Amino acid sequence: MKPAVHKKSRGSRRVRGKKEERGPTAGVLYGLNPVEAALVAERRRLFSLALKDGALSPRLRKVAELAQGRAIAVETLPPRELEARCGSPNHQGAVLRCGALPMAGPDAALNLDPVGGALLIALDQVEDPRNLGAVVRSAAAFGAAGLVLHRDRSAPLSAAASNASAGALESFPVFQAPNLARFLAQARKRGFWVCGAVAGNSAAGDPEATPLPAFALDGARVLVLGSEARGLRPLVRSQCDVLLTIPLPGGGAMNSLNVSAAAAVLLYEMTKT
Repeated sequence: MKPAVHKKSRGSRRVRGKKEERGPTAGVLYGLNPVEAALVAERRRLFSLALKDGALSPRLRKVAELAQGRAIAVETLPPRELEARCGSPNHQGAVLRCGALPMAGPDAALNLDPVGGALLIALDQVEDPRNLGAVVRSAAAFGAAGLVLHRDRSAPLSAAASNASAGALESFPVFQAPNLARFLAQARKRGFWVCGAVAGNSAAGDPEATPLPAFALDGARVLVLGSEARGLRPLVRSQCDVLLTIPLPGGGAMNSLNVSAAAAVLLYEMTKT
């Protein structure tokens, strides 16, 4: 059955008894993967869905049905208006008005069972949402237990981050720590090994770093990655039990990896059996 959608209407509408958010307080997601994932996870407050007008593809029909099953208003708009609503031409015919993605506090991450070998990813002031999203995509693919973010100067959990994660961000556990160094110290006391990633392919390298192929630590771990510009801050670095570096045989000007690419390599090595 073709899902019922409505042409563009003006003003706010009530969804689930809530007034739809407008203006700077409203958030949007766009693209098929993030929109569908948000509708399935229902972790955000969901207000309304806009689809491109005309015939809907099977995937867009599925998205419309998910929204209608959750009593979320669905309307159709010309592609240019969808682009104006989300600020990107890469909407793939779907734009979802929604609230912010909630984050749990640091205690929820610390309460994960270290005996079970949980693997957490911690980002130290990674401010590019696309890098954050790409890290989440890899973390979810390799079975990590969650992402820990510093409260300040971290990338927002925005549409760009969700797109880069291919929608994985919508269901992946995210924790926020007011003080990342303190969180790492507490994680060590709970039985986690804290592993910091550093660049080590320069002429001198990092004398304290262990090359990734020589890494051998079992049990629960926190993998800490810093920003491309600054790396790990000294206080964060001081809480690491081991510093890891990825040997890069290519040499030349390419002496380091983007943080999301480094995360994928490290996660593969740390989770392979």
